[in-house]
This record gives sequence, structure tokens and C-alpha cells, in this order.
Amino acid sequence: MEVQKENLLRDGLLITVVIVGALLLAKPARAQIAVADVPVEASVTMGGGGGDYTPNASYIAGLDQGLFSGINTQNFAESFPGWQALPPDSTESVAMPLTTTVLTTYGQAISLAQSQEQELEGEDFSNIEATSSKAVAVLEAIQANTEAQLQTAQEMQYARQLLATLITVEATKAGEELNERAREEATNATSFNLGETP
Repeated sequence: MEVQKENLLRDGLLITVVIVGALLLAKPARAQIAVADVPVEASVTMGGGGGDYTPNASYIAGLDQGLFSGINTQNFAESFPGWQALPPDSTESVAMPLTTTVLTTYGQAISLAQSQEQELEGEDFSNIEATSSKAVAVLEAIQANTEAQLQTAQEMQYARQLLATLITVEATKAGEELNERAREEATNATSFNLGETP
């Protein structure tokens, strides 16, 4: 009985070694398109699903240029200096120019949102859908899918641009409100201190 168990273990070990050896020596299988299989070869080499995507970088840049013609990072500190007394001619030298600059920012934000709304009205993805549904080749279908993904990325760019516009408007509004309070307090403090900044 003992000998029989040893023989079974030895035979099992030998079979395992033979199988592992065969697996290690075997060449890996590689997929290859047979030249004689013309429809399959054409399917993975024939394109035609691309060309519908149009980049929107210049459109976004134009919207940004308009938005940043008002309050922007270059003039924010100058427009909202904070704790600084108003000069005697503050209506003409501070209030009027600042109002114009802030209103430019708000007006451009509205213009930007309206421009994007008009862009939405003209959106038509039927060309991508048509290309995808008519695709008869694998590569053509992959290219059509890539076009659809690029369109999705473009829509995300529009959403990010609108978010940046909202942040710009909110930062302008907050800066304007804090600046107004700070300048009023600085002016009052200077006035109560006989014209000297406390």
C-alpha cells in the first residue's frame, strides 16, 4: 500500500513536471490577420469614421478675452485696494471708473452665457451618430466613437468655462463689497483723525 502511494505521487509529480515544461517551452500564440481574409483585414485598416469634430479653443479664447476686459488678475488689486481712504474727488477718480470696470465684467459674463446658449441651440450630433450607425469596419466604428468622446470633452470645456465665469463674477462681487466697506471705514477713520490715517 505504501509503495502504491509512492508510485502514484511519483507519477503525479512526473505528469506535473511534463505539463509545466511543455507550457514553458510553448511559443505564445499571436493573432494574425490572414492576407487571404480580405473583409477582416479591411475592417481593421479601413477608416472613415473621423472628421466630424471641430475644436473650440478659439471660441473659448474669444469668450475669455471679453470676460477679462473688466476685472481681471492684472487690475484686481488696483481696482479694490482695500483699507485706503477715498480722495476728495473720489466720485470721478474712483467710483465712476470702478463702476464702469465692474459693470463690464458683469456684462461680459452675461454675454458669455448668452453666447454659449446660442451655441447650444446650434448643436447637432446627428453627423457623429450617422457615421457611427453606418460604420461597417472596426476602425471606422472606433474613429466614430473617438469623435463622440471628443464632443463630450468639448462639452466639458464649455462647462468649465462657465464655472470660471461664475467664479470671476463672484470674486468681483465679493471684492467690490469688501473694498467698499473697507474704504468707507478708512475714510471715516481718517476723517475722525483730522486727515491722518490711523
